[in-house]
Amino acid sequence: MSTTPTTPTPTAATPTPPGDLVLTERIRATPDQVFDFLVEPEKLLRSMGTEAKIDPTPGGDFWLNVNGENIAVGKYVAVERPHRVVLTWGWQDSPHVPPGSTEVTFTLTADGDETVVELVHAGLPLGPAAEHKDGWTYFLDRLSRAVAGAQLPAPRPH
Repeated sequence: MSTTPTTPTPTAATPTPPGDLVLTERIRATPDQVFDFLVEPEKLLRSMGTEAKIDPTPGGDFWLNVNGENIAVGKYVAVERPHRVVLTWGWQDSPHVPPGSTEVTFTLTADGDETVVELVHAGLPLGPAAEHKDGWTYFLDRLSRAVAGAQLPAPRPH
């Protein structure tokens, strides 16, 4: 259960924009088990959020009260069981990261009896990127513990 910030190695073909965030988490479960925690409202809420209104289909709505104070809003872009979920992301009433202004990709890769979860949050303005790194690190750890069956308290405000 370690969240490791990684910085992709830029190449001429794939430059990494400065506001992009890449994190990984190893979870002792299959990709299919982890996938359920990204697309099923009751499982999503075990690791992230206090209320969710989601339609995990391409073009479907994503609305998540993350911690009782902050509401994430976007749309699903891709839902490819059990390996990838892509959604737009932003914060309700935020001038810095408005709803749907950035993109979050979860890629799940089997590695023995574990799943490597890679989270890429693309398009973040530089200032909010640091805040999002802290938030995603916190929630990836909660995801790992929730998948393992831990009963977690409601997420803390950031």
